[in-house]
Amino acid sequence: MRKYPPVPALERQCTKPFTFPETNHVVEEGSNIFIPVYAIHRDPNHYPDPERFDPDRFTEEGKKSRHRFSYLPFGEGPRNCIGMRLGLMQTKVSLVALLSKFRFAPCEKTEIPIVFHSKSPFLRPTDGIWLQVTNR
Repeated sequence: MRKYPPVPALERQCTKPFTFPETNHVVEEGSNIFIPVYAIHRDPNHYPDPERFDPDRFTEEGKKSRHRFSYLPFGEGPRNCIGMRLGLMQTKVSLVALLSKFRFAPCEKTEIPIVFHSKSPFLRPTDGIWLQVTNR
């Protein structure tokens, strides 16, 4: 969810004027704001060595060491994804069911790094993700 968030960006509307700290730049009330989730999730200021998969980033200690809004797979606040809990539960149940019965590995058709559709509102690979699947 960090490396490949379902929605690579969020759009919100500014509800009150905001001045960026240490600058004179003001975002006026009513302005549309684009939040680049994909870029935030790959920012080395929040995630050292951002391309590395490291589940320890999400331990309680790891969560405390970074900004609250540096992980936004479902957005945040009053307008976050209404299906977040259902989506997480479905994902966990599906992963347990699949990983308990099968092994997954890259194959010769696996494209690394993954190339995404540039015009899709979702993070979608151009040619799918090819994997070799074997029984456990």
